[in-house]
Amino acid sequence: MVYVEHSVSFKGDLKTAWDKLVDWKHMPDWDIFIDEMHFDGPLKTGSVGRMKSRDGHHYVLTVTDLKPLDNYSDEMSVMGSKFVFYHEIKETTPGEINMRFTISAKGLIAFLFKYPINNALEQKLPILMDNFKRQYEESLQQSTK
Repeated sequence: MVYVEHSVSFKGDLKTAWDKLVDWKHMPDWDIFIDEMHFDGPLKTGSVGRMKSRDGHHYVLTVTDLKPLDNYSDEMSVMGSKFVFYHEIKETTPGEINMRFTISAKGLIAFLFKYPINNALEQKLPILMDNFKRQYEESLQQSTK
């Protein structure tokens, strides 16, 4: 099984951070895995989207659970393996946000390529989350000017 987890904390507002997290139209701006993302409407449990990865592959992504202002999970199948992406966002103290992502995978590809997949995700997940944090903080600074 593949399993990678990373957290990041930053100053901000839970609602604004949540809105940025679920804004699928702008996910490619900060998500280093995504080149294009499309859903037929706002994210909700059962939403099915189409994603083009930065390496040119196309995937179907299904939102499996969504609890507004708290967490959501989605999943995709890749050659007999199921990848699950869990996104959680919490206000730990007033004005302090903690965001945690986990990526897990089960199945043949996950079993055969566990170590290279884990290594790649362990290197890239912090970059993805730092991108989110940086862009969120920049947009917050611009909105207060």
